[in-house]
Amino acid sequence: MIQFQEIDLPTFLSDYWQQKPLLIRNALPDFTAPISPEELAGLSLEEEIESRMVIQHAEEDYELKRGPFSEEDYASLPEQNWTLLVQGCDRLLPEVADILNDFDFLPRWRIDDIMISYAVSGGNVGPHFDHYDVFLLQASGQRRWYITSQDCHEDNYIQGVDLRLMQTFKVEEEFVLNPGDILYLPPKVGHHGVALDDQCMTFSIGYRSYRGQELWDSLGDHLSEMSLFKELYYDPKMPTGLNPGEVTKEAALQAKKLLLEKLEDENLLQNWFARFATQLDQSAAQQLPEPLSEEEIPDLQDFIDALYQEHGLIKDPVCRFAYTEADDQTTQLYINGSHWNKFGAPDAFIQLLANHNFLPREALEPYLNNQGVQELLFDLWKTQYLLFIE
Repeated sequence: MIQFQEIDLPTFLSDYWQQKPLLIRNALPDFTAPISPEELAGLSLEEEIESRMVIQHAEEDYELKRGPFSEEDYASLPEQNWTLLVQGCDRLLPEVADILNDFDFLPRWRIDDIMISYAVSGGNVGPHFDHYDVFLLQASGQRRWYITSQDCHEDNYIQGVDLRLMQTFKVEEEFVLNPGDILYLPPKVGHHGVALDDQCMTFSIGYRSYRGQELWDSLGDHLSEMSLFKELYYDPKMPTGLNPGEVTKEAALQAKKLLLEKLEDENLLQNWFARFATQLDQSAAQQLPEPLSEEEIPDLQDFIDALYQEHGLIKDPVCRFAYTEADDQTTQLYINGSHWNKFGAPDAFIQLLANHNFLPREALEPYLNNQGVQELLFDLWKTQYLLFIE
């Protein structure tokens, strides 16, 4: 876990998370970047990987380019003032995904991805604010950060620039981050980071943000898909002498009552939200592994025998696992937006499966005589959501 130094974890969760920024010096002592700038640039050459480049030509003159890039693109870059950004690096490199283990004090299903940026001296993406929480981990080199809580609203942006940059940016604090330092920023805090050398790499551990409309639409889709809202609307008591063209307040409140009755079903809401929280975005869904073909699938016993011989299992980095505990104390499993068949596996195993990305053989062995565990692991291996640890 990251080291909070001057405060403790309970203080961070109660006083800082989603409330105010925090600079955490030496949060990951002796941190070494698991990828070089050259390797990051190599990823940006690949068509299926989301990458961008930001070049600053003058104070408010920024150019945004989208990958994939070519060797010629890099050869034509200026010596200073440019930044490369590669999205979803935790899905591409296990060594980057390992960093997420240091953030297990927050729900894993809240994490969006790890974006890595590399910048030469002066490189930056302009002053801006985001609608999500982010931990900015300095991986190598140095970056100077300027932050502000003022004027962080949708109307404050520079017109005519591809990036949504803040027109007014009143600096309240500034910090120079060294490798291993982390700057935590809650939503809607303006920030502007400028590379101080040609070795500047920053890892952005970003968390998902949910707008109310997105939640509302998702809940409606869930109710429709599962056929869970078939109750009828009944009119309020009809008065005499009514106006036939009027929709009365009482009629609207009757509809509200019907909706609220559904919203008060806590088990339904938990089931829906677990599906929603584990749903993959379009980019991630396209990176899901191909399931094994019938010809590639061995007998269940051969798979179990292999489990006793291999180091264990690891989740595909694209996949999102979570579980819920219902009012009757039963545990339900959710993967990639679906309520997953447990095959009767015990609740303790479902929790183990959802809580850990790595399942070493030693952790699996106490459960491997359970038929439900065998069938569940076999099912997830056939989809390639679980892989043997190499």
